Order: sequence, then structure tokens, then C-alpha cells
Amino acid sequence: MNTGPNEKQAEVEIEKANFVDIDTASLAVLFVVAFGIRLIYILQSADNPLFGVALVDAKAYLRWAGRMASGVWLWDVVGNYLPVYPAFLALQQMVFGTGPTVNKIIQSLMGSMSAVLMAQAAARAFNRQVGLTAGYLIATYWMLVVFESEMYAESFAIFFQSLSLWLLIRYARSMVAVTGAGLAFALSAAARANLLAVLPVAVYWLLRKKDFDKKRGLLAAVLFCAGTAVVFGPIVLRNYQITGFPMLRAQGTWSLYSGLAPEFEGLHPPTGILFDKYMNRPFAAGMRSEADIERYWGRQIVKLLREEPLAVAANFARRLLVFFNQREWSQEFDVYAYRGYSGFLCLPWTGFWLVGPLGLLGLCLLRRPLTAQQWLLAGCTVAGFLSIIAFKASDRYRLPFAVLLSVFAAHALWQLYRHGQKKEKQPLIRSTLLLTVFVLLCWPDWAGLAQKKTARHDFFIGLHKESIGRLQEAMPHYRRSMQRFDWDADSPYRVGRILLRLKEPGRALVFAREALRREPQFPEALNLTARIYLQAGLVDAADRRAEESLELHPMAKDTLLLLAEIRRRQGRADQEIGFLARAALQARNAQATMLLADRLTGIGDIEQAIELYERVVHSRSVDRYMRVQAAMLAGIQRARYSNDAQGAYSTWQIVWQQYADFTFFALQAGFLIGQIDETDFRQAMRKDALWEATAAYTVGLKHLLHGDRNSAMAEFERCLALGGGGKDNAKRIPQIWAQEDLLRLKASNQPAEEEKKKQ
Repeated sequence: MNTGPNEKQAEVEIEKANFVDIDTASLAVLFVVAFGIRLIYILQSADNPLFGVALVDAKAYLRWAGRMASGVWLWDVVGNYLPVYPAFLALQQMVFGTGPTVNKIIQSLMGSMSAVLMAQAAARAFNRQVGLTAGYLIATYWMLVVFESEMYAESFAIFFQSLSLWLLIRYARSMVAVTGAGLAFALSAAARANLLAVLPVAVYWLLRKKDFDKKRGLLAAVLFCAGTAVVFGPIVLRNYQITGFPMLRAQGTWSLYSGLAPEFEGLHPPTGILFDKYMNRPFAAGMRSEADIERYWGRQIVKLLREEPLAVAANFARRLLVFFNQREWSQEFDVYAYRGYSGFLCLPWTGFWLVGPLGLLGLCLLRRPLTAQQWLLAGCTVAGFLSIIAFKASDRYRLPFAVLLSVFAAHALWQLYRHGQKKEKQPLIRSTLLLTVFVLLCWPDWAGLAQKKTARHDFFIGLHKESIGRLQEAMPHYRRSMQRFDWDADSPYRVGRILLRLKEPGRALVFAREALRREPQFPEALNLTARIYLQAGLVDAADRRAEESLELHPMAKDTLLLLAEIRRRQGRADQEIGFLARAALQARNAQATMLLADRLTGIGDIEQAIELYERVVHSRSVDRYMRVQAAMLAGIQRARYSNDAQGAYSTWQIVWQQYADFTFFALQAGFLIGQIDETDFRQAMRKDALWEATAAYTVGLKHLLHGDRNSAMAEFERCLALGGGGKDNAKRIPQIWAQEDLLRLKASNQPAEEEKKKQ
């Protein structure tokens, strides 16, 4: 039945009369408790060997943030993530430095504020008691505490999700607040893109809000979307400029495919080769661009739905069981291991074991008609659930949903308390039976997650130890991971790499073969085997292994460089340069571009080499050290071969002005363009033999540019002497250049000397 204007106004007045805000003192206590738990965890988890170490997604976020902090805010490649959370990390680095503790504290503060904001939102939707209970459930949710201490986007997403809901529930009549809610929602969804599924719920809620007429509701919906467009519009536009395709991010269709495909049994493949081999499939199928890869997985989804609809449906049911499993199944890192470093956090704090069953009960106990606030929270919870279940069903991906579900868990506790207090037996029995059903759904391990654990704590400790050069300390951790996970091919591969670096190729080959036994389609393990063969002089055997690796991943930079090295050993220069070109141009790898430029310089193709160096110089995605190297090399090769002194000076000017923090290169550039005199330059370069040899070569090059050939030759002779290898034994830059330039100068002087003798 439609309600008339008077009845509608009466409903609005009743809602306003029921509005309750939690007092400031209670909220302050809630915040202190939430932040105190997080601070205790941070202090106790310092014993974790991986404290402050960014893993998997966090490592990618941190790498991107570093580029932004260095001034490179635009991106040249569409990645798997949106730039908002990396920008947040970049701002932290610019203001507070790069230490991990600052990030832990900032995100813990945000997590504590999320508990406060959701408490206020729940109080408005239900009552003060429900609000405070919801706040404390969120404050004590141990998985939130763990992830807020790591560089993952969930805490960022949850804070802005909570802020958006609080603004809509508390200040929906203010169009400024609605715009701010749209902006906060966009920041939340930019950290967890699946949350975009909540947008239609928020828009519909604003359009249908009882105290809005149609015009005001439409205005509110438009402003909310405008706030969202401020964040997403520039991202989509930039990605369109890069790919010609209006993409939000890469791997979106892959995530959906991995959620639907029965072969994954409801779970995402773990980090490492088991994940990478799926990433290699589009390349093996001839895909190259990000847009092509998105279309590839889109076609796989259509094919899957057409050919295996029943299997997809069965897999969806498995994902439901995974999603509602009370175990905090983790993929990126072992959350239980991280929790174990804090005796305080090991206490039976809130988890999905509590929030899951109670939250589902709370949703079922909602009484019609729902208030506008209850409708918004319930709609966002359901939409959030649907957005997650199709992609990743558990772990950190369900945390935003768990925060929303905490509100309904608090509502269920309140209703159970009310039924018990009023001795309402029938409602209490019904609620208890329903809760039992949800407990039986969530508590038993129907999906067998305990046996499917993929988070390898020891593997990541080994990876960290290896990255900081502690190779001997890394190997025992890799070995433990091998023993614990019989599918773990990454650990034997890593042990083999270390043994090869330690000059034990025989033992390295044993572990490389073990990695291939566990996972035959392992390009990196094939490359390792090829390198071992190459060191042993078995060039043809190395070639076969490297070609096998290339078939699995035709765009792999390491494989292309390895094949280039093999072709050089075989004396097949054209194919060597071809593989280098593929690594530089197809794989878009800066290191390969530099190697190709060096090789082209060696065969006399100077203009092409200089063009490649300059491509690196002007690439924003390349780290500054490689860019300054490329700039110096471009200038030096111009000066040595192309007689383009002005072009060389322009390149060195860039080094002098933009890379002053790289002293070794800045000194050379400053001297070559006349900003530093020769005496001061030689004095500044007296650091070690390499610096002095470089100084001698640089002085010789400058004399050569000014036409003083004899002085240049004398300096080149000095450079060779400082290198300790003698004139005929120059094996490294700058001695290589000095010897080449000496030979060239002597050859050009020989006709003139012969003419003098004749005269």
C-alpha cells in the first residue's frame, strides 16, 4: 500500500526521534581500547623476522609508492592495482620517511577510527548499545589488527568505507557531506575495486530516501557519483591513454576466471610458480598488451560458462563454504604465524568464528519495515558479499564485509539479550536454532581449508634473508618449506639459485631438477638448469632448456637475456641482438634496453644505441639510478662516436641538474660541461682506483672534445695504468673505452706520421 504525504512525514519524524549518537567519552574509550590492542601487537610482533618486510601485493604497492615519492606520479603501464593506495604510502614516505613503524601506527589509527565510525553508524541504525557492541567487535577483530600492521590496502579501504557510511547516515541532508561520502567511497573502492558493486546500493538509497523529494534525491545521487568520478575518472583516462582501452586495472577478468573455474576448487592459486604459470598463459597464446590479456581471460570466462555451467555452479557452492569458514585462511602470508609472535593477540579475540554466525543471524532478525539506515547497511553488506564471492572468497578480501557484518552481529547479540531479559521463549528458541544452523555452516571445516594451507611463512623468511644477502641463513627456511609443502616448487628453485651463486653447480642442479619434478612448467627452474649447463660448457643443452622456458613464457626478460648470452657463445650475433631487442622492446625492460644499447655500441650502431639510452632516460617507470647511467652513457657515446658535442653537453646538463644526489655521475657531468675545474674534479674523484680511472678517462674525453688529441691520449694511457690491467688487458669500463679510443686515435695518426716520414 502506498503511503500518503502525511504518513511519509510521520515515518521521517519517528526516524529522527530514534536517532542516537554515542557520547564522546564512550567513543574515546573505544578508540583507546582499539588502538591499545594494535599498539601492543606492533610492539610484540617486532620479534617476527618479517617485521616491516613487504610481501607479495605489499611489495608491489611499496615499489610503486617509491616511484611516486621520487616524483613519478604518472604510470606508463596498467598494473594489477589502482594508484590510490600507493599514493597514500608515497605521501607517508615524503612526510615521515620510509620506516615501517610509521605505516603500522598510521594504519592502526585508521583502524581504530573505523571502529568509532562504524559504532556511530550502527547507533544511528539501531541504538547506542548495538553501536558500542559493533565498535568493540571491530576493535578486537584480530585479523584487522594483523593486516593494519602490514602494507595492504584493506585497512585503507575499510576506513574510507566506514567514513562514507557514517557521512551518509549522519549527514545525508547536507549535499557537501554527500559529495564527501562519494569521494570517501571512491577511495575505498580504489583500494578494493570489487567494492564498486556497492555504488548502485548507495545511489538507489539516496534516490529513495524518505525525507528527499525527487529533485533533491537526484541531486544527492549525482553529487555522490561526482565525488566517485573525481577519483576514478583520471585513472580510467590515464589507462585509456596507455592502452587505447578504458581499463580500470589489469587482471580483473583473471580474478573473475580464477573465482569461477572449477580447477581451483574455490581457492586462488598461491603466490609463486603455481600462480605465475597462469599469468604466463596469455603470453604463450600470443597476447602482449594489457588490453589483449584482459580480453583473453574474458574469452576464457565465456568459454567456461558455456562448456561447464554445472561445474561452475558447484565451484560457486564450494566458494560459499570457503567464504563462511571461520578459519582465517591466508594466501599472502601466514596470519596465524604472525599472530603467534604476540602472546596478547593469541587470546581468543573476535574473529569470523564470532562475527560470521552472529552477523548472519543479525541479518535474519531485521524487522520490517527497515529504517533507511538499516536498509543502507544491509544493502552494502549484501552487495559487498556478492562482489567478493565471485573473485576471492576469504582471507583479507572478506575483511570489509566482516566489518559490515559486525554491525549485524551486534544487533543479534542485542536481540538475544532482549529475548532473554523479557523471557520471550519462542523468539529466543527460534533465534538460537537459527544461530546453531549458522554455527554449523561456519565452524566445521567443510571446505578442508586446514589441509589446503598455502601461506608459507618459512618460504618468505628465506626470501627476505636472500634479498638482504644472508644466503646461508635463507637455505634452512627454504628447506623447511619444501618439507612442509610437497607442492612447493619455489623453495627448491631458490635453494638451487643460492647454491649456484655459492659456486656449487652440482648441488644446484639437484635442486633445480627437484623444482621441475614438483612443477614441470616452471620457466625460472628451466633457466636455472640452462645456466648450470652453460657454466659447464654444455651450450647446446643450455639452449634446449632455455627454449623450453621461452615456450612457456615468450615475454620473460630473464629467458630472453639468457638466450642472448647463449647466442653470443655460439657466435650468432644477429640472433643475440634479436633476443636483446625482444627483451628491451616487447618485455619493456630497462636493463635489457641498456644491454642492447651497449651491444649496438660494440658493433658500431651508435645512433640506435643512443636512441635506446635516451628512451631509458625519459622513462618515468625506470628507477633513477638506471636513468642517470643511461644519461651519462648517451652523452659519452655521442662524444666518442657521433661528433655531436652539443648533444652530449645537453645530456650531461640533465645529469648535473637533476641527479646531483648521484655524486659519481654528477661530478663527471659537472666537469664535462665546465661547472667544475680539472683540479677540483681530480681531487673529488680520489676515492678509489675505479673513481680515479674514471676521472682520467673523463679528463681525456674532455681534451678530445676540445681538439687536444695528445693530452687525450696521455689521459687514456693513465686510465689504463690506474686500472691495473695494462694496455692490452683492459677488461672493464672505463678501461675498455680508453683502450678503444687509444687504438682509434693511433690509427688516425698513422697516415699523418707516414706522410711525415716520406717528406
